[in-house]
Amino acid sequence: MKKQVRFSLEKGDLLPTLLMLPALIMIVFVMIVPLIYGLSLSFFEVGFGETNFKENFVGASNYLRFFQDATAKKAVFNTLLFSLGATAGDLFFGTLGAALLLKVSERLGKVLRPIVTVPLLVSPIIVGLIWRYIYDVKGILYWFLGLFGLGIGDFPGVTGASTALLCTIIAHWWQVVPFVIIVMTAGLLSIPEEYYEAAYVDGAGEFRSFVEISFPLLRDVYMVVLLISGVDTLKVFDIIYSLTGGGPNNSTVSMSIYAYSQAFEQSNLSYAMALSFIAMVVTFLVFGIPFIRHNLKKYKE
Repeated sequence: MKKQVRFSLEKGDLLPTLLMLPALIMIVFVMIVPLIYGLSLSFFEVGFGETNFKENFVGASNYLRFFQDATAKKAVFNTLLFSLGATAGDLFFGTLGAALLLKVSERLGKVLRPIVTVPLLVSPIIVGLIWRYIYDVKGILYWFLGLFGLGIGDFPGVTGASTALLCTIIAHWWQVVPFVIIVMTAGLLSIPEEYYEAAYVDGAGEFRSFVEISFPLLRDVYMVVLLISGVDTLKVFDIIYSLTGGGPNNSTVSMSIYAYSQAFEQSNLSYAMALSFIAMVVTFLVFGIPFIRHNLKKYKE
């Protein structure tokens, strides 16, 4: 007769720790060790491919260099502006799209929802290439503008320093808004219909019902979407790299693209590491702290 082995989760039992150990080891070697190694590189003068750099200690020079680098500060400004515009559009158009899809008939909604989610299946690099052809002088955008007598002189698109960043934001919306629509649709469906019926009885319209019912109940959903979209836009690289390459005249260069350029094009790996850690700190200050404060406030409630 086989002896049955039973595991207990009593106090002091090592089983939970042993089960978590593989994941912890993976986190340490895949995340923590590279993070510490990258931070150490930022305090040395290291070129790409160099291995012996212990004699080239420069302290905080790479971080001080950032404050004297006009292109780096331009990259921070572009990144924050891109993140603000992209995230605001994600939330607005995502909420609007979810609300509209819930208003159509059930049969039509089943057809439209899969179509809307198609951009999610496309790689950001490919999205950038798609929109590069759309913004081309001979592309569909200028064909459409030509119907109204407009041309590249009226809207320079990705060739103009004043409009290139907006073009990248629009391309980002095309890909990411469908994800927000899916999340917001699930959030709206979780709200009991009785709340809206009571509001309609009291004379509330669609907009007032959303402001006083939907928005407060979707607060946690908005925080999650804000965190995901915000962090994703602050570390944006692929869609801008394939669409504009950071140009023209550094008008769309982001922190990630500038760090990539310093590491692989200028062979200045140490400065690229410093830029990467500055970007990480900016991301934490902009989205990490508000998210932590929100969770602490919710925990106290």
